Amino acid sequence: MMRPPRAAGLLSAVLPLLALALAACQSSAFVRPGVPVPESWPRQAAVENVEAEQGAASLGALPWREILPAPELHALIEEALAANADLRIAIERIELARAQYGTERAALFPGVNASASATRERMPGFDPRENRVGESAVVGLAMPAWEIDLWGRLAARTEAARREVLASAALADGVRTSLVAQVSLLYLDLLDLDAQHEITRRTLDGRRKALRLTRARFDEGVSSILDVRQAESLLASSEQALADQARRIAQAENALGVLLGRNPGEIERSVRLDALQAPARLSAGLPADLLQRRPDIRAAEEALRAGGANVDAARKDFLPRITLTTLLGFASTDLGQLFISGRYAWSLQPAIGLPLFDAGRLRAGVDAAEAQQRILVEQYKATIRQAFREVSDALVAYQRLSEQAEANRQVVHANRERLRVSNARYLAGISSYFEVIDAERQLFDSELGLSQTTRARHQAVVQLYRALGGGWAFTAVDGSEGA
Repeated sequence: MMRPPRAAGLLSAVLPLLALALAACQSSAFVRPGVPVPESWPRQAAVENVEAEQGAASLGALPWREILPAPELHALIEEALAANADLRIAIERIELARAQYGTERAALFPGVNASASATRERMPGFDPRENRVGESAVVGLAMPAWEIDLWGRLAARTEAARREVLASAALADGVRTSLVAQVSLLYLDLLDLDAQHEITRRTLDGRRKALRLTRARFDEGVSSILDVRQAESLLASSEQALADQARRIAQAENALGVLLGRNPGEIERSVRLDALQAPARLSAGLPADLLQRRPDIRAAEEALRAGGANVDAARKDFLPRITLTTLLGFASTDLGQLFISGRYAWSLQPAIGLPLFDAGRLRAGVDAAEAQQRILVEQYKATIRQAFREVSDALVAYQRLSEQAEANRQVVHANRERLRVSNARYLAGISSYFEVIDAERQLFDSELGLSQTTRARHQAVVQLYRALGGGWAFTAVDGSEGA
């Protein structure tokens, strides 16, 4: 049987549109941008306490309590995790993103409203010579215009919002890890300053004794006034260093107090810096594991997935939109007869709309979404490269600081012996007081340097822990593990 020519023409016009719609419904699967990932960390030398084996467990997988075994520090970290303002803001950003996701997801489902209206009016009736009083009423359940997501446009927007929730959750994990690291770093700064303060006080006491001895020798005519002035200068420089260290301690305490959610004030502590022990073995694990562990990398990936969903939604804006509006209830032109038998009413209003001309608005929306996606791709790559750099920097810092600390200990031991010999030679009249001054100054500087190197070595462990992601578990918005 021959199809009528008119029907054939209509079919030929509809088929291309249908093919375009079906093509638009095919959402491309997410593919991670290609970023070169090394098989092992560069310059991870096999030095003491650094594990270079490929199968070793990563430091980032350990709980933060095992990084620095100091209960005093653990209590401070717990306090910060409970009261820090930045962390609270990050958690609220998750709730904000979750609410926005709920708004987008609700558009997938029809809404139902209870509605009632009544009208009484005097308007022209059937008799054109006079107006008449009329009334009407409607009561029932109404479904506002609901878009049937035939092409998946609303689903793409919902997926973008869901990915934003996951990105916010990953960023909150990053804030937690960063907060643990910041509290630990400031705590180590305080312990270092305490050690320097103790060294300076001890040196100050020694210089006071040296000044009394030098004055006594001057009074006896054994030494010159120049020796006295040199001793006075050394004593004053120690007092200046002591005041500067007290200032830095107070400022570090204030900074740590703000992290803890307190007002600025003193921080109780009793641990000595040289009593802290680093983990027995350190390992960065495999570089590829960093892509799943680092919160900022996970957040960048989720943002990239959201960008891809936004591109899909922008492209599907070109397709027809099908909406449906319904009403089910009672209607009557007489209020008194609204609920009697036979006054039930219903309406069904499907509608379809296809954009024909919008002066390039939809095309511009697609271009903007694609440009944003390209930006997110570059940010994702840059985040990975920065993560690799931070891990490598922390590994190198720990390795070299360990070597430097050992050398500093030898320098301190040598300077102590030198000062002992210089004092003996000066008292015996063999050498001048300048030799004692130089030996004492070098011992003071080397002891401060050893304290600073010890602090920096412990901080390198903390920085490595932060660079590796800090071991925080990632939970998706629906309670499952994030993809």
